[in-house]
Amino acid sequence: MSEHENHEPPARFSYAVGAGLGLLVGGAIGLFMDHFLIDALFGVAIGLVVAYIVRNIKS
Repeated sequence: MSEHENHEPPARFSYAVGAGLGLLVGGAIGLFMDHFLIDALFGVAIGLVVAYIVRNIKS
């Protein structure tokens, strides 16, 4: 076995999780504020940005 095994998930997985969580949170907020689509899309955007930041913080 090599010394430097990469146990980090692929970037696509991280971005998909970020977008999915953002969609759930933004959509849930949007249901209560009667702006479901706008809030859900905004949540996806925030989720992607957070996933990008989290993936690149280690570098």
